[in-house]
Amino acid sequence: MTGRTNARRQGPSPSSGAPSQHDSPPPDAVAEVITRFEAYARARAARDSLLPAARTGPWHEQHAFDDLQAAVARLRDSARRPAGGA
Repeated sequence: MTGRTNARRQGPSPSSGAPSQHDSPPPDAVAEVITRFEAYARARAARDSLLPAARTGPWHEQHAFDDLQAAVARLRDSARRPAGGA
């Protein structure tokens, strides 16, 4: 037995100020991430559409992905703020 217990796990340890169970992100930030994810999924599906008129260019998909990344970053920031003592 090697005694390994998830030694490669990355991210903050439970004692490093990570949000506890009672800290939750604002519902509007969660809703924004969901909305942006759905927009990205639609853009990605439209890229492969069989109908030429429904197809979108790669710029549209990239823009939707960038929006999704920004929304996730805002969600992370809002989740960290209460744990930081603000």
